[in-house]
Amino acid sequence: MFQTPIQTGTKLFIRANELSGALGISPSTIYRWRKAGLLPEPLSLGPRVVGWRASDIHNWLNNI
Repeated sequence: MFQTPIQTGTKLFIRANELSGALGISPSTIYRWRKAGLLPEPLSLGPRVVGWRASDIHNWLNNI
């Protein structure tokens, strides 16, 4: 289903554009999945920036 594995190395957070690119889906799909509760809850990284813990995304991918 997904195009490429997410390589995070020492990266702690994954932003929506990185996640959509890694999964081969559009950013709007990320926002739809987020609204529908299909993704882990993101964290606020700044006033207008959210991201997911890399560990949360890896766990989510292993459980879908």
